[in-house]
Amino acid sequence: MDRPVRLLVAVPTPPPYAGPEVGMEALLRHWSSKRVQLFHVRTTLRESNAEKGRLDWKGVGKFIRVWWRYWRALWRWCPQVVFLLLSSSWVGFFRDVLLIVTARLCRSRIFVQYRGGNFSDFYRSRSRWQQGIIRWGLQHVRRVFVQSEGLREQFRGIVPWERLGVLPNGICIAAFPERRRKVAERTPYRLLFVGHIAFAKGFRELSRAYRQLVQEFPLELRVVGTRITHRQVARSFLPLPWREYYDTHADEIEAEIDRFLSQAAVHNVRLLGIVSPSAVYEQMVEADLLVLPSYSEGFSMAVLEAMAAGLPVVVTPVGALKELVVDGVHGKIVPVGDEEKLAAALRACLQQPEWMQQVGEHNRRVVAERYTLERVLARLEEEVWRAVWGDESP
Repeated sequence: MDRPVRLLVAVPTPPPYAGPEVGMEALLRHWSSKRVQLFHVRTTLRESNAEKGRLDWKGVGKFIRVWWRYWRALWRWCPQVVFLLLSSSWVGFFRDVLLIVTARLCRSRIFVQYRGGNFSDFYRSRSRWQQGIIRWGLQHVRRVFVQSEGLREQFRGIVPWERLGVLPNGICIAAFPERRRKVAERTPYRLLFVGHIAFAKGFRELSRAYRQLVQEFPLELRVVGTRITHRQVARSFLPLPWREYYDTHADEIEAEIDRFLSQAAVHNVRLLGIVSPSAVYEQMVEADLLVLPSYSEGFSMAVLEAMAAGLPVVVTPVGALKELVVDGVHGKIVPVGDEEKLAAALRACLQQPEWMQQVGEHNRRVVAERYTLERVLARLEEEVWRAVWGDESP
């Protein structure tokens, strides 16, 4: 037990800049354990968020190269534990099973994390033989991590309860500079959206609410993210009850979003596209409020980062957000798909700039106390150590 445990982390890192990639990059950059030696294999297959979820020869070729690097890493470093991310698309999960089986052949213990809120929907939507493969693949996993206590429910009946753990997102609070001006001193107020520009992120409802509010307040909206136009990719982010609605109304939904984007300058909207994490942080400390009215989330990095930057947030009660955000304490919670209540919540915030300032300062303290990257890394280190040595001390 004098030598450290060897941990192979086979995960995607940026680009593209999305929650899983950004979160994993932060974990790798700040890992400093003496008990657990970390090795990394980059498993990124797509350089753009808009290309995710597709099956084509380009993706197959990239996966073969990733798998070869992964196999060589297993052979070279002989890790006792392998950490992977789980997908909730059939193509992605099939790739995950291949990585799981390869690691098991090398006698490694497998940890996986699911960074979403729709696994039960994904499982129920598959055929019986596909469900069998999903269950078989997960039988070889020692630990399945979700990002909050409530998100454990999506694996009920699929994974034994005792093998489910919680590993939330973590933030390096020092990466966020102090806010430069008070909310009350701003004109115009600045709203910020960070995420895929897609129906699943509530962008249609945001565009409708914003068009109302820009007539009432000196207002600016800044948008960080990629436009998702591929229909199958766009619907894959939605929970099952909303997929049928999207399939029926996709043409008008996508056309409405495109019209709003094409008129961005008219509505005082700035489309920033994909930017680096440091540039996102700069946008956050210059904003007044983050709005993310998603139909589905796991544990949104954007919301946690905004809170770390000292922003109030307006979100929907999906995924871990209903545990992270308390209505009236950390911002506002609005129903999914309701642009009128979204507009009302944003209006109530903009009418109380001093309250927004106080909420933002409180949010920063909450993140500093409960969601530091150091706490998350210590939890993962302990889980890895115990998987190899049980409760014995180093």
